[in-house]
Amino acid sequence: MLNRAAQIVALLLFPVCMTAQTQIGTQSVPVEIVATASEYIPKTTTISHPGHAYTDCHGSTSYFGDFRGFEDSSGRIRGDVSGTANTDTRCQTTFTPPTETSLTHYDRLNYTVAKGGQSLYLLSCTQHWKPTKKERAFGALIGATVGSGQASDKLAQNSAGTWTECPAFPIGGKYALSVNNASDAHLEGAPGGKPSKLDYLSSAVLPARSAQPVPPPTQSQAVTNTETAKVHITSSPSGGEIYIDGKFFGNTPSDITLTAGEHIVRVMFGGKEWTRTVQITPGEIQLRAEFP
Repeated sequence: MLNRAAQIVALLLFPVCMTAQTQIGTQSVPVEIVATASEYIPKTTTISHPGHAYTDCHGSTSYFGDFRGFEDSSGRIRGDVSGTANTDTRCQTTFTPPTETSLTHYDRLNYTVAKGGQSLYLLSCTQHWKPTKKERAFGALIGATVGSGQASDKLAQNSAGTWTECPAFPIGGKYALSVNNASDAHLEGAPGGKPSKLDYLSSAVLPARSAQPVPPPTQSQAVTNTETAKVHITSSPSGGEIYIDGKFFGNTPSDITLTAGEHIVRVMFGGKEWTRTVQITPGEIQLRAEFP
């Protein structure tokens, strides 16, 4: 069985490193499938069987009586009756303790890695094993009559059923990705086609690449500038990734302290880019990136 953590790392072995978590909304993003993989996740179900008790009682009763009579003056028979009774009762209780049966099955997780702009998106689809009606009835029967270990062995020997369906995506395939919430995503191929529903697990931003190499500073440029400014950066929608001079500084909105001078400010959101070259002077500055 593949270890999930190792599998995800193997999927994302590109010649770049991921530096931040991406926040995306319902806006559609063009993506390309760059990797796929799958693993099996064990699932254990425990079935409890209550115990019961049966009590059986039996016994006997003996009676001894004594009658003492006499005849009165009128000729009628009169007398006294006395006696004793003994009862012997025995009970026996048979108790069956409660038991538990553990049945293990597997779910198959199919992972898909899509690349859009400067971001990678990790998506998944889970396939569940659906046993036949005969197998379900067989499992219930042996679970009530044998131990958990024997039940698991017998089910493994008689396993039959089918996997639920999951969509498959070819490497290099191009789609439009939309994410509705933290776990619900859709990949749509041809416009107007039926989108494939997937689970959205996470996303990560690829490091920025400078368009032009930065020349080494001259002797006059090497003088340390101690003057700083507080820059408040926002975006609409919020949650964009902030890069200043090619380095990641967090997500919008953020307050960032920069040294005075010229800086390149870039905000990424959903595969779109907002870039400005800003001359920073001491004090407070506000920048806002708008994404239509």
